[in-house]
Amino acid sequence: MVDIVGIGVSVWDSICLLESFPQRGAVVRAERFVQGIGGGITVAMAMASRLGASVALIDALGDDAVGNQIRETLRSESVETRWLQTIVGKTSSTASIWSETQEAERTIVFLPGTACDQIMIPNDLSDCIKGTKLLHLNGRHLAVCKRAVEIARQHGVLVSFDGGAFRYREETLPLLRAADIVIVARQYAESHYTAMTGKSAENHTGSELVRFLHDDLDCQIAAVTHGSRGSDFAVRGKINREAVSGVAPAYFFQSAINVDQAVDTTGCGDTFHGAFLAGIAAGGSIQACARLAAEVAGANARGIGGLFYNPPTLIQNFTSP
Repeated sequence: MVDIVGIGVSVWDSICLLESFPQRGAVVRAERFVQGIGGGITVAMAMASRLGASVALIDALGDDAVGNQIRETLRSESVETRWLQTIVGKTSSTASIWSETQEAERTIVFLPGTACDQIMIPNDLSDCIKGTKLLHLNGRHLAVCKRAVEIARQHGVLVSFDGGAFRYREETLPLLRAADIVIVARQYAESHYTAMTGKSAENHTGSELVRFLHDDLDCQIAAVTHGSRGSDFAVRGKINREAVSGVAPAYFFQSAINVDQAVDTTGCGDTFHGAFLAGIAAGGSIQACARLAAEVAGANARGIGGLFYNPPTLIQNFTSP
């Protein structure tokens, strides 16, 4: 029995911090080099764990050195790993990230592992899902996600969907529409708007995008994140699995926090999700959870890597305003 179950692809990140991106063919010296776990759902689960939530991850790793590194790091983060499948003879995913300090921008080169395509739906998936509070996914391991959502629906488990920039895929729409909590990057929201209307969303405000997303999906919580420009939220009623249609939604804006201190944005969106869900699992108000998420994401950007920030206090001390 855990608070949050995540389904996603884990990655081993190698991050070079540079003053600025080099020209083609140049040789430059990195200011710092950091390695650690990556992957949207994986980092979210690890941050939620750091905040005191009990979490589990469903994924498939190779039996290579990278898979061993990921597995051991997850255990050190107190992430339940019993649903991590080891695929013999296959490889785990890696990413090389260049992060520049001048603009706090990054470039990612990703090498998917061969283990991901071999994941099986666990025989005890129902046991994993039915006792949890939240199921968090982004569409990776699609067949497992679809079955997990079915189980979540049967047992009153809230479903959370993470829509990252440039990650919009038509095949994940059933998951998106089944989610109770939808938090997506602006570019993802724009892609969904265009797919549904055939029109460009380039000139739409964040408030307009989140209103469209919320109305179209009829979810309880919708949010559109804009990085250093904050996040727009639309909320319908209290967070539960009861019917929400017909309830007038409320809207609010959550500003980003300490963006002027950003060094590396790797993992900021992922830690935002992890902190928000940890707050929800602890019973915090949606506004308080949004602020907690912004604080954690801002703090994470002050250092290098997807999991730079280690919160000084656990979520048990979290109180709603």
